[in-house]
Amino acid sequence: MKVAALDLGTNTFLCLIAEGTAEGISKVHKDLVQVVRLGQGVDKTGEFHPEALQRARETLTQFKKEIDAEGVDQILAMATSAARDAKNGRELFKIGDDLGIPIQIIPGEDEARITYQGATAGLVDTDKTSLVVDVGGGSTELIVGRGSRILFGESLNIGGVRLTEKFVSTQPVPSQEQKAVQDYIEQELQKILPELKKEPIDQIIAVAGTPTSLVAIEVGGFDEKKVDGFFLKKERLQYWVREFAATSVEEKKTKYQLGGRADIIFVGASILLAVIEALHLPGMIVSTKGVRYGVALEMLKKK
Repeated sequence: MKVAALDLGTNTFLCLIAEGTAEGISKVHKDLVQVVRLGQGVDKTGEFHPEALQRARETLTQFKKEIDAEGVDQILAMATSAARDAKNGRELFKIGDDLGIPIQIIPGEDEARITYQGATAGLVDTDKTSLVVDVGGGSTELIVGRGSRILFGESLNIGGVRLTEKFVSTQPVPSQEQKAVQDYIEQELQKILPELKKEPIDQIIAVAGTPTSLVAIEVGGFDEKKVDGFFLKKERLQYWVREFAATSVEEKKTKYQLGGRADIIFVGASILLAVIEALHLPGMIVSTKGVRYGVALEMLKKK
């Protein structure tokens, strides 16, 4: 069975076209990524910006062309933080209806499971307790599990777009704004730290654009074979937080090829570093997978 699984995030839209069975994914045909910035201004206005909806329509139109060319059996798009928050969220669903792409909001009770099973696809050591960290544009998901069993999951309203819009007025980032970002992240993490520490965590698995972009810089360009499973040390993450704070958005685009992620990478890296430091771990494993893999696995299992 061939499926198209879409992850419509606050910053990035992803589309995985893959085939497999209830046992898992056997072949990936396409893995498409586009920075859409759907969450532009949502934290301030409570609504999707017309420009963001236009970018969403253009990206989903392009994805649908690729999906049709592949002749998939089933399509499902999952939307998370921004679609939940926006008063005019129905506009996004209308775009999906127009294009024949069914869009669902991941129910809160399913979000942890879908994120965890996608993030750990191929990486789970059943003897180890893993914390999956998925830094999005609007929120960050933290899920603790062992093998396929989830022990704890929580979504915090700390995301790259949300906190950049909230605290960062210019880049390089002034020291007082750096501190405001870090203090806010630590304050939010404190709310769930007792739960996170109930089970000794053996490893952190980080997914989404922030960690994969960091590793791509480390290895000299995005190569999935090199990025997936890469261990990013705490010291390197500390270096990148300092570097991203000290550079302009344009420098981050030209020097590090960060494209549409350049303005939010400082916050994204700060979130990852705060999690590592709070748990006193030496670093994190980076996975190129995530929600789209979880959505694909859901479709394959149900079929």
